[in-house]
Amino acid sequence: MSRDDASVLVVGGYGTIGRTVCTELAARTQREILAAGRSPKKARRFSASVHGVKPQTLDVSERTGYADALAGVGMVVMCLDQDTPRFAEACLERGIDYVDISPTDALLQAIESFDDLARKREATAVLSVGLSPGMTNLFVAEAIAELDSVDRADITLLLGIGEAFGPDTVKWTVEDALGQFSIRVDGESMSVAGLTDPRQVDIPGWGRRRAYRANLADQHVLARTTDIPIIESRLCYDSRLVTRYLALLRRTGLYQPAVSLLGVDRIVNLTEAVWFGSDESVVKTKVRGRANGRVTDIERWIRGPDQARATALVTARVVETLGPSHPSGVHHIQELFSSAAFSDTLLEAGYTIGRTVQHGGHA
Repeated sequence: MSRDDASVLVVGGYGTIGRTVCTELAARTQREILAAGRSPKKARRFSASVHGVKPQTLDVSERTGYADALAGVGMVVMCLDQDTPRFAEACLERGIDYVDISPTDALLQAIESFDDLARKREATAVLSVGLSPGMTNLFVAEAIAELDSVDRADITLLLGIGEAFGPDTVKWTVEDALGQFSIRVDGESMSVAGLTDPRQVDIPGWGRRRAYRANLADQHVLARTTDIPIIESRLCYDSRLVTRYLALLRRTGLYQPAVSLLGVDRIVNLTEAVWFGSDESVVKTKVRGRANGRVTDIERWIRGPDQARATALVTARVVETLGPSHPSGVHHIQELFSSAAFSDTLLEAGYTIGRTVQHGGHA
């Protein structure tokens, strides 16, 4: 059996994002799709509802189960945020292609270190798959190609509170995205904190919003893979009140004590009970540079409901497209693909995508 005909193992296959990945792949490919997770019951129940999907039991924290789970698998799609890169390493060691939607840069860096292993085993890993990171990486990389020089890139993510986020997303937001982190500014490392340094951003459909620093992976990945001197990612919520309240907790030093008091698991449960707010999210990139001697801003954005679904659609298209023509090794999405095919998929699914170019004076 060739790798292209082998099964696709979707880890977290019955979860918020994984179930859409499985459904899309089952409908659009001839490959066997395995929905994997720790719960055999949940895997069986979901697989029974989608033709072409079969259940698989897998706990990525247990190495002893890797061999059985990966037998006959040609590609793995990781829809869980992991604590370690051990499973990714096990896949690449076996020559299995690997696609990961993780928004955690520390994990992405760890998987990057397996580049030599992947090349040796002729496997391809694609990281930064989704909206942010993902489409944001592609938009910034394509803006760079249009400009003669680049001064900075700004990435903004508006999240709708009413969206049904998975528990992994909530935990990542609380524990990582809004914590302390480092960014690169003109080649120098600078420590910053989430929910600080607000900027006013024009967000399509939502007007001017105050967005705050957030530890989003796209800014770090692009800092390692481009020469842009300043790259900053910021986040806000559809509710101005919630955004400002969280920023106030940070400013007064109460954010971390509040998280510790409630506990991450309880916060996850509380978010699942939230009934107010929109389910719409927006990702926007703005790249400033020079073209033909003129200051030029290139803005691109995606707007629509259910960020998790959009991430799943992009992920499924990566899996469909990835093949022998792509080089082995560990790569981020912008190093292998253009945004066009993914944009078409999102447009077909009802998302709105925009682009503006503004020219200033000669510099």
